[in-house]
Amino acid sequence: MIRILTDTSSGFAPADVKKIGVEMASLPINFDGEEFLDGIDISHEEFYVKQKQAKEFPKTSAVNQTAFEEFFLDAKNKGDDMIVLTISKELSLTNSQAIAAKNAVGYDRIYILNTLTAATPLIALVLEAVRMRNEKMKVSEIVAELERLIPKAKLFAYVDTLKYLKAGGRISGTSATIGTMIGLKPIMTLIDGKVAACHKCIGARKAQGYIVSQLKTRDVDFSRPVYFAHTNVADECEALKAQAKKEHNFIDGGTWWISATVAVHAGPGAVAVAFFEK
Repeated sequence: MIRILTDTSSGFAPADVKKIGVEMASLPINFDGEEFLDGIDISHEEFYVKQKQAKEFPKTSAVNQTAFEEFFLDAKNKGDDMIVLTISKELSLTNSQAIAAKNAVGYDRIYILNTLTAATPLIALVLEAVRMRNEKMKVSEIVAELERLIPKAKLFAYVDTLKYLKAGGRISGTSATIGTMIGLKPIMTLIDGKVAACHKCIGARKAQGYIVSQLKTRDVDFSRPVYFAHTNVADECEALKAQAKKEHNFIDGGTWWISATVAVHAGPGAVAVAFFEK
C-alpha cells in the first residue's frame, strides 16, 4: 500500500485529506502562550478570530520528530510505502524532523521530499500524488514525477494588509506605514523554497490583474489544474477566479484556504493562485 503524508501548512482541512485518503501532521500555533495543533485544536475559521484577538504576534513551530515517528512506525509495522510531502525546509524545521524520525524508525520505504513550497502549491503536489496512486503507478515512479514537478509548482499572492508582515519582521515599520498609506499590495511568491516579494501594486484591482497576468506570461501547464486560495476572503478569491476565467481556459482546481501557518505572516485578506509550469 502506498500512503501519502503531508502537513497542515498545505491548507488542507481534516475532512479534505480524509476524503482523498491522505494523512496529515499538524504544525503547532502559539497564541499568547497557549498552543494549538492546526486542524485539530483550531479550525481555519477559529484561527482568524484568534489572530484578530491575540495580544501578541502568534508563532508557529515545526511538526516534531515524535509525531512523525508515530506515522512511520505504523507504516513500518504494516509494510506500507509512505511518501512524505512537507513544507519547504527553508521555511520550517518540519522536513528535518521527518528525516530524523525516519532515521530513528529505521525504515527505508519512507520517501521524504522537500517540496520547496507551502500552502496551495503543496495541495497541488499532494493531489498529483493521489492521482498517480489512483492510476496504480509504482512508488518509485510517483516519487520521480513529484521530484520533477516540485520546481514547477508556482504561487503568486497579494496581501491586504502589511500589519502582519511587519509584526513577523518581514518588512520594516517605516515600509509598512508608507505602504499602508498608499494602498501598497506586495505580490508574494516562493523562490528556492523561500518567501519573496516579486512585485508591488497600488490597490487590490491592480494586484489582482497582476496575478491573473501570470497565467499568460508564464509557461503554464494547463493540462493540470489551476488552484485559488485565500485567507478568510472567499468572495474576493472567487472574484479573482472569475476574472481569470474570462481571460484563460483552465481546469479549475478549486478554492482553498491558505494555511494558518502561512496566514500568521500574510494576515487576513490575502488571495493567491497556484499552478504548474511546463
